[in-house]
Amino acid sequence: MTWEEIFLHLTGGGFDVYSMGQHEGKCTDPYIVLKSEGSRLEYSVEGQRYKLLLYYPAARYSQFAGYIDAVQGCMNSLYPHVKLVDDQQPHYLDDDVEAYTAGLYYQSPRVSKVNRL
Repeated sequence: MTWEEIFLHLTGGGFDVYSMGQHEGKCTDPYIVLKSEGSRLEYSVEGQRYKLLLYYPAARYSQFAGYIDAVQGCMNSLYPHVKLVDDQQPHYLDDDVEAYTAGLYYQSPRVSKVNRL
């Protein structure tokens, strides 16, 4: 799957999604920054990696776990085309936007066009 397909899937699921550097100001409502993390070539299968950076207003931390579960549930409907490949990253406070944040890493396998005749 492509970055755009994942973006459309998440926005269709009711989430506010941005590319890197697009969101401005403080975090007043939860949002996701969808980031391409490059790819990894193994034999003839390329694994495109994506990181979902989840932001949640600092004053509502007790609800952050439910938001993370909802995002994972939405992304799980893309399985087996997109798979969660790393544990949830630790939560930390981003003082610049007044939000807690955590990361989720996903990978989308596809047949590589590299090293082919």
